[in-house]
Amino acid sequence: MHKLLQLFGFLLLCYDTAFTQTLPRKAFVGLQLSDKNKEIVVDSVMPLSTAAQMGLKKSDIIITINNIACSQADEFQTTANVLRTGDPVNIQFVRDKNNLSASGIAIAKPYFKASWCDVIYQSLPAIGCTVRTIIYKPKSKISTPAVFFIPGYNCGSIEGFANNFNGKMIEGWVKKGYTVYTVEKSGLGDSKDCRPCMEADLQTDIELFETAYRDFAALPYVDRNNLFIWGHSMGGIIAPMIVSKQPVKGIIVFGTVFRPWSEFLLEMHRVQKPLLDSLDYEQTETFVRLIQKVYYEFFVLKKSPAELFQNPAYKNIVETELEYKPGKEDMWGRHWRFWQQLDSINLAVAWQRVNCKVLAFQGGADFIQCAAVEPYLIAATVNKSHPGNATMVTIPQLDHLLMHSRTFEEAVKNMNQKEYLKGNFDNRLLNESIRWMDKLQGK
Repeated sequence: MHKLLQLFGFLLLCYDTAFTQTLPRKAFVGLQLSDKNKEIVVDSVMPLSTAAQMGLKKSDIIITINNIACSQADEFQTTANVLRTGDPVNIQFVRDKNNLSASGIAIAKPYFKASWCDVIYQSLPAIGCTVRTIIYKPKSKISTPAVFFIPGYNCGSIEGFANNFNGKMIEGWVKKGYTVYTVEKSGLGDSKDCRPCMEADLQTDIELFETAYRDFAALPYVDRNNLFIWGHSMGGIIAPMIVSKQPVKGIIVFGTVFRPWSEFLLEMHRVQKPLLDSLDYEQTETFVRLIQKVYYEFFVLKKSPAELFQNPAYKNIVETELEYKPGKEDMWGRHWRFWQQLDSINLAVAWQRVNCKVLAFQGGADFIQCAAVEPYLIAATVNKSHPGNATMVTIPQLDHLLMHSRTFEEAVKNMNQKEYLKGNFDNRLLNESIRWMDKLQGK
């Protein structure tokens, strides 16, 4: 679940931006790096960035940043991520076997602007710190219907949305008259004094989105009678957890899960191991039966990865599948406690309490969510308590990243080739969500 490439900053072209409650802007370091032969190698330097002004070039080998030694790209990221506009920066590096050093002053990351909306940067006190919010509002509009945006589990900044399917969804909704509200997770983007996202647990995420939703519902330019929640992947698990006593017209979820996480993972492995690791189905089943024992001790008995690593029968699979190394606390891109808390959530209880309209999508080529039973159970649970409130819609040949993929195999290929960064966006789900929200408003 980890990526080798680390991207520090985005250069985004734009038009109008508004600012309130400003936070100190993060630095635009502008290096794309990879780990090669135990060295940090510069793959590219982004134009107009701090690194470009300092003279860094492709193929330079990074040694230190601000006198802190780095042996991996993520170590560089950790240090670079705390830099703010105007901070001094020194990078030691090797070029053509020569040890060199460059110094400069951190340049601000450009603010996103767009011709199709007003972009409003705000800040929000939440989870014991201050987080960045970015709101996309139709130009010159007041009292608009609005969408509260809850993305997947990973620790990616909302400022990266413009480059992928999330940005396509936001743009599509705004162009149809909807304000869209996004919020950074703990420690991401311009957020200040927050625990790093990789150290935050699921309860922190839930508390953050609860607080942010109250802020969203109180915006002076949104229609409190027409507020919607979009939950993609893990966001579809958080969505029903935050709506208690809050005004909400409808919830839209896609690619999410209903069953306990440990149960879902077994089915996910049975689908994904042949696709991603080229195991045959006998090898896959052997793997599943072993990891089922590990998952029982991890999710049910609440043992840590460090404890499981001490069992000789589990040692290899804990290293390879739980991504454990001595002293390492993160697992699959979040703290390992995040996943234990996730498994403990009874989503039947959460969805049964939801008293609003619900639209549960399933993609026919979604090999990540991989099972139509998840949205089926969401809709069935809601309708049992509130008949007629929930609808399930399957969109054939749609994958987890909202790309058009004919099969699971093609979806894997599209994901590996990062087609979601190349404009391969299937707008059927977007269009269906707009029709559904418009209909609920009597349009």
